[in-house]
Amino acid sequence: MTHVLILGMTESGKTTLAKELARKYKASNMGVLVLDPLQTTDWAADYNSADPDEFLNVFWDSKGCAVFIDESGDAVGKYDLAMTQTATRGRHWGHRVHYITQRGASISRTVRDQCSHMFLFRSGKQDCKIHAEEWARDELVNANQLGAGEYYHVTRFGELTKSNIFDEINRSK
Repeated sequence: MTHVLILGMTESGKTTLAKELARKYKASNMGVLVLDPLQTTDWAADYNSADPDEFLNVFWDSKGCAVFIDESGDAVGKYDLAMTQTATRGRHWGHRVHYITQRGASISRTVRDQCSHMFLFRSGKQDCKIHAEEWARDELVNANQLGAGEYYHVTRFGELTKSNIFDEINRSK
């Protein structure tokens, strides 16, 4: 399994995308685990907690799940070693971890380097430069100009596409 970064400013669409991905995983009978400090209730999840310690126990007791860590900058900062291990060792448990945060630079470089996919919504110019350099994609410097719901999806060694999560949801209705 590969890990995923979902990055962008408030109200850019990152949590909407994450919840849509969670619904798709759940529909394919994959377990879904969520660490959400805001405790929003509309996640399609088998497990949802605001308590990082409790969440980490469930994470390590589970296998082969789609995992969503919302407000990852906060979680990874406070629980640096434990959250870094979700990236470096989680794949060996069959987990696909999605790190969701406003500023990708707030997540350690080790965690970012473990991710093979990135969904980059509107972000600050400095963060865009960091992501463009780390992903070797000059186009990402323009993410500071994206509109609501627009994002770049890039894979570590693959293509870059531009989409809009709100348009995707409307088309699927």
